[in-house]
Amino acid sequence: MKRLIVFAFVALAVVASAAARLIDISGKVLSDGKPVAGVPVTDGTQFVTTDKSGKYSMKSAEGTKYVYITLPDGYEVPVADGVPVLYADVEPDSKGRFSHDFNLVKSDRDMTRHIIFVQADPQVYFDPNLDEVEKASVEMKNILAGDYPGQTAFGLVLGDIVGQYKQGDRYFPWMVKNIAEAGFPTFYVCGNHDIEMDAATNEDSRKAFNHYFGPTYYSFNRGKIHYVVLDNVYWMGRYYAGYYTKQQLEWLKKDLSYVPEGSTVVISQHIPCYSRQARHKEWGKESYHKVVSNRQALFDILKPYNTHILSGHEHYSENYVLSDNLYEHCHAPLSNLFWCTQWAMDGTPGGYYVYEVDGDNIDWYYKVLGRDKDYQFELYPRGRSRQHPEAVVANIWNVDSTWKIEWSEDGKPMGEMIRFTGEDPNLWDDVVANGKNYPFPYMGCDITEHLFYAVPEKENSVITVKATDHNGNVYTGTLDQKNIK
Repeated sequence: MKRLIVFAFVALAVVASAAARLIDISGKVLSDGKPVAGVPVTDGTQFVTTDKSGKYSMKSAEGTKYVYITLPDGYEVPVADGVPVLYADVEPDSKGRFSHDFNLVKSDRDMTRHIIFVQADPQVYFDPNLDEVEKASVEMKNILAGDYPGQTAFGLVLGDIVGQYKQGDRYFPWMVKNIAEAGFPTFYVCGNHDIEMDAATNEDSRKAFNHYFGPTYYSFNRGKIHYVVLDNVYWMGRYYAGYYTKQQLEWLKKDLSYVPEGSTVVISQHIPCYSRQARHKEWGKESYHKVVSNRQALFDILKPYNTHILSGHEHYSENYVLSDNLYEHCHAPLSNLFWCTQWAMDGTPGGYYVYEVDGDNIDWYYKVLGRDKDYQFELYPRGRSRQHPEAVVANIWNVDSTWKIEWSEDGKPMGEMIRFTGEDPNLWDDVVANGKNYPFPYMGCDITEHLFYAVPEKENSVITVKATDHNGNVYTGTLDQKNIK
């Protein structure tokens, strides 16, 4: 009997202690002083929604860092110091209470049509790299004003904002400042170069990123699209891996419970889910730090939706049509081959992506920095390719399985070009000639699967390549073999 009494007291003490460790979080979501009802509010684990008075409340575990909202469609992105602020740092008082009101500004623009500027791995190591980042921002600003006047826009940086995490305190503020030159709000993803690699745990490795950008996973709505930013870089004390924590996956399930099935969802993250090895079913060749190990868990959650996954990390361009309603874009980097040369590991020139959204329809193209938007591939004469020296070769950066690549000789249609795997001639030649002088001389040329070849019948003919993309846009390139030395 005494043991039962003692056990009961211990149990009550544990319950009381657990209750004491909870934080009462509350507040309102307002716009021009008026309540905004039905807004999802989260602490990174659970969700509640605002009532008709705009009020929300929840009990959160001790140590909760943030309370944040899913930004509703039709409201401007709140920005402070160049960074979107959908969150508040939880700082409870002595009684374990914390209150915060979110004040939103109603937009006067219809967001059903909007533009997204996406850059992967800007990854600045040196001060001159910042100039290229600013150049990209100014170019984006001009494209928005010239090609999409009056449309709302936002940006996404898919991680590896800086090259070395120890330079974060120096370069994070400068990156935000230079990227903000574009004139629209930009959301940030955490990459493996952005985490603190001397941290003992995954949780502690995000301190600098959290300081500048807040939570590492969150969501917002623009028009008919639901956008989610995920954190899939998992730090294990000595190495990192592509991995979604259980907490984050459970959070995503709850986040998507507010999104009708059949809707379009866009996921932004750093490490890709898929790979070229997976495309060929060479599962054993996949590397744990190059793909997400538990990707199927994400795919299962996303089955009811039409999803585009936006990723970076690999410093090459690849597109994976995974199913009728699941597409992953692995984005080429702004920083090329870690700022060593003007091409990425697959020969894609440095640049960014422009996504054009109209309702549920999403179109996109790759924009090479400093070049016209019609520059969508590089055409090489015979003798430049090591794999097919007898052929004319095209490197078509943004291609996927829906594209059609045709060629003609002296105006005569010759059919479709043949796809192959090999090295990009420009990058290969540059590595051979200059590689030992690169800032990182261990960088080299990787193979790519978006090369195409055709063997001309004549030596001095004019070759024209026509590439028709996923949405019917046509890009052409011409090579006059008579003028090739």
